[in-house]
Amino acid sequence: MTISVLELYPAHLSLNGDVGNRTALVRRMRLAGIDVAEHAYHPGDTLPDTPDIVTIGTGTSSAQRSLASDIARLAPLLAEWSEAGVVIFAAGAGFHLLSASVRFGADEVIPGAGVFAGSADASRPRIITEAFAVESDFGLLIGTENHTSVFVGRPDQKPIGRVRHGVGNGDGTDGAVVNNSFGTHLHGPALVLNPSLADHLIGLATGRAGVDYVRSGEHDALDKTVELARSILINKLPSSGQKS
Repeated sequence: MTISVLELYPAHLSLNGDVGNRTALVRRMRLAGIDVAEHAYHPGDTLPDTPDIVTIGTGTSSAQRSLASDIARLAPLLAEWSEAGVVIFAAGAGFHLLSASVRFGADEVIPGAGVFAGSADASRPRIITEAFAVESDFGLLIGTENHTSVFVGRPDQKPIGRVRHGVGNGDGTDGAVVNNSFGTHLHGPALVLNPSLADHLIGLATGRAGVDYVRSGEHDALDKTVELARSILINKLPSSGQKS
């Protein structure tokens, strides 16, 4: 059994190195002896058959605008995949494009794919947090944030976690979780710096496919190196938040 990983718009939405999210997932599965097929989708391409995992990263406002028509074309299929339980991981602008809509100004709103309930207002002053920390079911998620948006979701839609340091959605939470779809403002890339979240996503995807994902000593060695990078960011948190 081969696990299919699809990245959407890597040429447009990789501003903060979010292509590393796909790389992290693929690397961790291959360390577990799982066969993985990688796909990249660009505007106008033909999509592969239903993937097991979809990733999408962040980009500039101009990049988002240029993708509006293609996102609208893909919206029904992306919503169908999400409802079917396909794992989707969306960071930054990709998260916003997969919401209901993105507002760039009083008279400029583009529709999103509708995977996540809620809308992004991308006309706010820029937010940069060097050590962005989110408490979640997967432990402390750490990374950076760099965006000009607030995200207003539906009250019954679960966030990915509560912000310990930074802004996130703008209401004390970050991101959104719908079915097996996860949206966040975490960069770093997020799935490189947060192996527990990466393993959770892999577990969801491999479980649906009937494939066993078993960590090895190579995962442990990799995660020890990751922990060094995590510790640098964790040590930058305000003193009240100095715990991993």
